[in-house]
Amino acid sequence: MKNEDFKKHKGEYLNELVRKKGIKIKVLTEAAGFDRSTFYNHIKRRNLPFGILSKYGQVLNHDFAELFPEMDTEANTTLQPAMSYDEVVQDRDIWKEKYFQVAELYHECMRQQKR
Repeated sequence: MKNEDFKKHKGEYLNELVRKKGIKIKVLTEAAGFDRSTFYNHIKRRNLPFGILSKYGQVLNHDFAELFPEMDTEANTTLQPAMSYDEVVQDRDIWKEKYFQVAELYHECMRQQKR
């Protein structure tokens, strides 16, 4: 398979790499935290998520970002910590109030245009 083809189909690239490394599927999947049958589903996926590739990469000692540079930028995005329920309610109320303010301004503009 050509290098360009691998970029199009991440699952096939993973499968080819596993075959080249000679690691047993059962050993790989257990170490990566997947079920053996899941591996076969993964290698069928053209757009296999980078998180899954990363787990396999750790076991295979392989950096998939060499072939998929966009993987680095996706992995480096900082995640926001989860909000508590009270924070979610407070955030909702803030946005709801902003919506009402904008809606009032919009209706006032519509009233002025009708005059």
